[in-house]
Amino acid sequence: MAGPIAGICSRLVTYPADTVKARLQVQGAAAAGGPAPYTGTLNALAQVARLEGLRGFYRGFGAVALGSVPANLAYFGGYEAAKGVVPAGWGMGGDMVVGAGAQLVAGVVFTPIDIVKERMQVAPLMRGAYSYSGPWEAIQQLVLQRGPLGLLKGYWATNAVWIPWNALFIAFYESSKRAALAAAGGGGAAGAGVGRAGGGAEEASSSGRDETEAAGAQAQAEAQLSPWVLGLCSAGSASLAGLLTHPADVVKTRLQVLSACEAHARTTAWTLAREMWAREGAAVFMTGLGARLLQLAPGTALSWVVYEPVKRFLAPS
Repeated sequence: MAGPIAGICSRLVTYPADTVKARLQVQGAAAAGGPAPYTGTLNALAQVARLEGLRGFYRGFGAVALGSVPANLAYFGGYEAAKGVVPAGWGMGGDMVVGAGAQLVAGVVFTPIDIVKERMQVAPLMRGAYSYSGPWEAIQQLVLQRGPLGLLKGYWATNAVWIPWNALFIAFYESSKRAALAAAGGGGAAGAGVGRAGGGAEEASSSGRDETEAAGAQAQAEAQLSPWVLGLCSAGSASLAGLLTHPADVVKTRLQVLSACEAHARTTAWTLAREMWAREGAAVFMTGLGARLLQLAPGTALSWVVYEPVKRFLAPS
């Protein structure tokens, strides 16, 4: 329950920035042709506001709102399940495994939502390729043209972005929380007595108890972190992970959008990336970075600032 609550709050606030990011990333290959309509993030914000109003920023939000519940159930459920499986003694490497595991579970749900969302967001740039009256028609057309698997177009391209992003984000986030606890003088108990290899049934049982006690101690210590600290930890971690994975996000967005065009129906992520490099240069892989960070940093911060206390309220240690 905590995951969907956090996800909907985050998406509502950050969706306009996500729309601008998608349009900036796609405009170089827009079906409408002609010069790129936007010169940058601020120019895109101003043009969308002037020409389309608030509704323009929220194109495709219906699909995101409907899909946010199962998507965030999958993501945060995968995160908590992976935390329960990965030994705490693995440190940052274990945190990266947790982040990757959460994305592998959530990617199956997020990918169809992502495809519909991005096609709706960039529809004004793709005149002639498609025109949807709403998210439901977009889903129907996708299934009609490509079959049910059309809803998973770009699944591995999506994971090529979000598995590394989540692995890096969770590693940075957990490390920054541990650093904040240590700075506050409360990190000693949280990291003690975990990850020992048992030599027998009794020792294994003792090790399991130690890990459970350490996890409980860490949860209690983290409860002392203020929302401001959690927000700074998550926003900074999301921004750094976003910067490192942005080129893959540009390719993923174009692949999902351009697959609606017959000429690109069988294009792979690698082929598309090479075409982009040849036609638009290396700078294209950083297109929309500002808009993406405007979406990622506050959106991730809001998600985790809401998620952590709601989770503790619903399921106290």
